Amino acid sequence: MNIIDSLNWRYATTKFDTQRIISDSDIDKLKEIVKLAPSSWGMQFYKIIIIKDNELKQKLLPAAYNQNQVADCSHLFVFCSLKKVFEEDINQMIDEFHRLRVNDDNYSKEGTDKYASGAKKSILGMEPKKQSEWLKKQCYIALGQLMVGCADMRIDSCPMEGFKSDEVDEILDLQSQNLTSVVLLPSGYRSEDDKYQHKTKVRKPNNLLFEDK
Repeated sequence: MNIIDSLNWRYATTKFDTQRIISDSDIDKLKEIVKLAPSSWGMQFYKIIIIKDNELKQKLLPAAYNQNQVADCSHLFVFCSLKKVFEEDINQMIDEFHRLRVNDDNYSKEGTDKYASGAKKSILGMEPKKQSEWLKKQCYIALGQLMVGCADMRIDSCPMEGFKSDEVDEILDLQSQNLTSVVLLPSGYRSEDDKYQHKTKVRKPNNLLFEDK
């Protein structure tokens, strides 16, 4: 099947089969898929917490307005952005650039350090509110790639913004890590009696969605 078939197959799953669990090998593949997502400056200022533990999922359920997908899914992906970027966060990633690109034909320590200087000027110079919004947007880029990966592997998912971020942050002790929860992605396998899987997918017609110039 091609990617269009996969995307037509996927839908926002409302009811998961609690007896079906994503295999460890498939979780490893999903990790690699989301790891390869693009990000601004290539910095990946976020962390993804993958929750399989049923007790912890139940604990998070009230913070997600008791939406059953959170408790019934196989794995709950919690996308968390940094609350604030510090210079050491940029330095850590630049160290990775140096380490992994040192054998590239076009690698230049001077060029990489110049890139780091530009990143620091741009990112650390942002207004706090603008930086916070920018950081959260990075999570959505990674989320989109993970959702496509899930669909291609015939793993169901349901992106969720409807939750109390401050409560999730407290339960997962995110503040101590300079993190805040941004979006949830319950993942697993659809229940046979989830009626929404049979609904026709409705999207804008091309002439309203796109404009060719």
